[in-house]
Amino acid sequence: MSRPELPTEVDLLVVGSGPVGSAIARRVHEAVPSARILMADLGPRLTGEAGLHLSNLPAQERGELQAKSQGRDPRTAPGEDQALVKKYADRGTHLVAPRHEEQPEQEGMPAAVMSSNVGGMGVHWACTAPRPLDSERVPFLPEEELDAALGVAEDLLSVTQDAFEDTAGGQLVLKTLSELFDGDYPDGRHVQPMPLACTPRSGALPRWAGPDVVLGPLAHGGDGRFGIMADTICRRVLFEDGRAVGAVLQHLPSGTEFKVRARAVAVAADALRTPQLLWASGIRPHALGRYLNDQPKTVSSVQVKDGPAAGIEARGSVDFTGDIRDLETGRFWVPFADPGRTSHGQVMTLDTSPIDGVDPELFVGMVWYGAKEIQASDRVEFSTTEADAYGMPKMTIHYSLTERDREGIARARADQEKIAARLGDFLPGNEPELFPAGSSKHYQGTVRMGAADDGTSVCDSFSRVWGFENLYVGGNGVIPTSTAVNPTLTSVALAVRAAESISALLARENC
Repeated sequence: MSRPELPTEVDLLVVGSGPVGSAIARRVHEAVPSARILMADLGPRLTGEAGLHLSNLPAQERGELQAKSQGRDPRTAPGEDQALVKKYADRGTHLVAPRHEEQPEQEGMPAAVMSSNVGGMGVHWACTAPRPLDSERVPFLPEEELDAALGVAEDLLSVTQDAFEDTAGGQLVLKTLSELFDGDYPDGRHVQPMPLACTPRSGALPRWAGPDVVLGPLAHGGDGRFGIMADTICRRVLFEDGRAVGAVLQHLPSGTEFKVRARAVAVAADALRTPQLLWASGIRPHALGRYLNDQPKTVSSVQVKDGPAAGIEARGSVDFTGDIRDLETGRFWVPFADPGRTSHGQVMTLDTSPIDGVDPELFVGMVWYGAKEIQASDRVEFSTTEADAYGMPKMTIHYSLTERDREGIARARADQEKIAARLGDFLPGNEPELFPAGSSKHYQGTVRMGAADDGTSVCDSFSRVWGFENLYVGGNGVIPTSTAVNPTLTSVALAVRAAESISALLARENC
C-alpha cells in the first residue's frame, strides 16, 4: 500500500488523537488560524467523523470497530472469557503485555491496557468528568488559573450533570447515598449526579462525547490547515540544541518512513506511549516513566430489593450484548475529600426492562477508585534491546501497593457493603472485589508536571518538557498528584494551558 501525501513541514505536530491531543489541536487552531497542524496516530480511523464515541453506534457495528482498536498482537487482545474481559482488557483495548496466569494481580500492573485507533481511549471511555478536589489539584498552579482551564475543558467535553432523566430508582439510590455519606464532607460538598461528558437526549441514552466533540469542526476535516494521519506511528522526535525540529513518522501499512519538520511538537500518546516515545527519541530525564500512579479499583453489583424499576421502557428494546452502559439510567458521584474520603465513588443504576424476555429489575453497579500513595519506584522501564509489536522499546511495568493503599481499599469495600445493606443484596459473585492493577485505565505521573526542574518531573506548569523551547507532553501522565477522580477532565484542562503556550510560541514566530 502506498502512503498518503503528507506535508514535509508544519507549524504544530501533535502525536496522539485522544481528548488531550484533540484539545491542543483545536485550541491552537482557534488561537492561530494560520497554523498548519498535523495529527498522527498509529491506529486506524474507525469512523468518518474522527474520534466518534463508539457507544453512540449500534451494538454490532460497535463491536466490529472495537476489534480494530485492539492492537497488533493477538496475545494481548481481549479473549472470549467474559470474566477476564471484565477484569483485564475490555473490548476496544489491548494489554501492554500478554497475561500470565501466575502473575500476581497487584504486582507489575498486569491489567494495563491501551487502545490503538484514532481517538485513542477517548472513543471507548466512560465519559465520567468531575473536577479534581482538595489534594488532587495541582498545588503549584494558581487556583483561579486551574479553575479557568477546567471550565474550558468542561466546555470542550460538553460536561453536564443532567445526562439522565429523573427516575424513581435513581431518586432512591441518590437518597440512600446521601444519607450514608453526606455527613463526611465539608460544607457545600455532597453526593450528587455525576458530571458526564455527553449531550442529553430525551427518551434515549445520552450522546457520549468522544474526541470528535473536542475537535469540533476539525473532526470533519477543518479548513485545510489541519489533518489527521491514521496508521502512522511517530518513531522519534527530532531535536537540536534544546529545540524540537520535527519527527520521524512511519506509515504502517506501507512501511514508509519520512520526516516532518515542525515549529512545535506535542506528544499526547497516552501515559505509557508518551514516555516510550521520548525514551526512543533519546529524551530521557530522570523522572521519565517514574511516579507511575494508578487508582486501585474496587467493584461490586447490587440487586435492589423491592426497588422501583428505573422506568426506561420508552427507549424500546435493545440488542443487549453485555455492554451494561446500554442499560444505564443514571450515574451518581460519591466525591473524594481530603481529609476524610480517600476514594472517588461512581454508582450506576441499571434497568433490565429494555431486554426482551427479561423481567424489569433495578441493579446498581459500584466502582470505587482510590488515591494511591505515589512512589518513584512505581515506573515504566523501557528496553534497549527488545521491541513491542509496533517496533518501539518494550515496556516493563514495576508497580506495587503500599500499606496505606491497602487501608484505602478496605475503606472502599466497607463503603460498598454499607450501600448493599441499605439497598438489597450483592449479586452472587459480584461482592466487592479489588480488580487487578491497571484495570482503572487511569495511569498518571509518567511525564509529570513540576514546579521546578529538580529531577522529579518531566515538564513545567505549561506541559513543556524541561530543557526544551517547543516540546510539550499531554495526557494523564502529566498529572503529578495522587488522585481518585477520573483524570480526563484534569488532563484536558492541562492541555488547554499547553495550547496557550504553544499558541504564544507560534505567534511570536509569526506563524
